[in-house]
Amino acid sequence: MTVIPNFPEQLLDEHKRWHHARHSVDTNNPPSGYGQDFLTFHRNFVAKVLDWYRQQGLDPRLVEPWPSVPEPIRRASCYDQNAEWRILNQPETFRSSDELGRFIEGSGIHGCIHQEAAALYGDDEINDFDLAPRNTVFYNIHGMINNWWRNWEGLGRFEEGMPYWSGRFFAEENEVLRYDSQGNHWWLGRADGKDRAGSLEWGAVGDSSAFGKIEDGRPFRIWDTDGDGRLEIVFYQPKNGEWWEGSVRTGRLEWNRIAVERVGEPLQREDSLKANRLRKRKASR
Repeated sequence: MTVIPNFPEQLLDEHKRWHHARHSVDTNNPPSGYGQDFLTFHRNFVAKVLDWYRQQGLDPRLVEPWPSVPEPIRRASCYDQNAEWRILNQPETFRSSDELGRFIEGSGIHGCIHQEAAALYGDDEINDFDLAPRNTVFYNIHGMINNWWRNWEGLGRFEEGMPYWSGRFFAEENEVLRYDSQGNHWWLGRADGKDRAGSLEWGAVGDSSAFGKIEDGRPFRIWDTDGDGRLEIVFYQPKNGEWWEGSVRTGRLEWNRIAVERVGEPLQREDSLKANRLRKRKASR
């Protein structure tokens, strides 16, 4: 596999320090708080590395998230396909992102992916905490895990009472999209460019009042539906049975009706579409 040339030692050390500081954690039964820590650190670390990576003019295709776990890894004896099914298709069964992160570790699915990817590609570094970040496969894996988290964040943020999502919606990776349930308004926060840590400039980008209360428990996801690197809002409109997508392309939210097809095995539940991965296409008007 591809070793990233001239990978910064300080970034390698940052990842190494995070893991070494937690070497005593039983990842088969992680404590409360570990899951959130795991997900947050790796999301931020990957974003930082990919920012450097792009500045070097390196091939972005090599570090794209896997859309799914490669079949040879899924067939490995250590891989828990039932755990994968719950993560992908029943994200709302996790009460918090911490619970999701602890499940990803406690089920062994994260460790198994690294272990089997190292065997699959013949590169032991992929399974070495100290060296894995200088390998492109690390970003295939953790970009995919970050997307698992984003899948949960769709409904989970409402359930936690924190309706905001981070990522690239318009132009930058560190944007924050916030939903105001009082007026059904959507706000986009972006770095203000004044070098003040954590400072965001907020601007209204649209509203969804025509669709009712988005937080009413309807199927809802924040996802890069078209693979262009920018996140979209996807939700079900129970009033008329339609699916809608909201995207920020010109600095304002644009709403489009889409058609959704069920992918994979249906769940044994009243609303089997609610937790399934979605394949979408723009609906004819």
